[in-house]
Amino acid sequence: MSFYLAIVSPLDAPLFELSFTSSRPNATAPTSSNTSTSSFPSWSTFTGSNGSDLGQGEQSLGGGGGANGSTSKVGPNLGLVMAPTTSTSGGPGGPGGPGTGSLERHMCQMIAHKSLDSVEEVMESTGALYLKNVDRHNEWTVSAFLAGAIKFILLHDNKNDDGIRSFFLDLWEVFVKVSLNPFHSTNTPIRNPMFEARIRTIARRYL
Repeated sequence: MSFYLAIVSPLDAPLFELSFTSSRPNATAPTSSNTSTSSFPSWSTFTGSNGSDLGQGEQSLGGGGGANGSTSKVGPNLGLVMAPTTSTSGGPGGPGGPGTGSLERHMCQMIAHKSLDSVEEVMESTGALYLKNVDRHNEWTVSAFLAGAIKFILLHDNKNDDGIRSFFLDLWEVFVKVSLNPFHSTNTPIRNPMFEARIRTIARRYL
C-alpha cells in the first residue's frame, strides 16, 4: 500500500509533502497487484495507448521517457516543495524506492494538486473536518482533512476510513505543535526532520 501526503496552506501553497508505503497487507487489492514493483501512480496513467502524452505528445517529455531526459519538460516539482528526508535508502524526497525521486513523484503531486478543487466543493456542502474519498484517479483515492484553513491531502490506494481519520487527527496535533514553535513562520514550508519522523510513526500506527 502506498500513500502520498501533502499539506497545503490557505492560499493553496505547498507546505510539506511526503510519500511513504505501508507494510500492512491490502485486503481490497487484487492478488495480482502483489507482484507489482511500484504501486504509486506512473506517467503511463496519463498517456495514450501509443505511449505519447495525451496533451502534448511524447516529445514534451524529452523525446523518450528515459530515466535521464523524461523530466526535462515536466518541471522540478509542479509547485509542491520537496520535504527533507531521513531515509537511509538514498531516494530523494521521500522514503526511497518506488514513487520517490522520479516521475512517479510528479504524478502524485499532480493528482493531489488537481484534487484541491474537489476538496473546496465538498467543504462548502459539509461541516465535517474529515473529507473521505473526495476525488479519484483510476485506483487512487484522495481524502482530505481541514485543519482550520490548512488542508491535509492524502493520496491512497486502499480503503481504511477509520485509520486515515485517526492518522489525520494525530497529524493535526503534530502540525499544531510545529505551528506554535516561535522559530517557525506561519504558512511557510516545513523543513523539520523531526516533523517527518513523527508523521512516519503515525503512519505506521494507523496505516
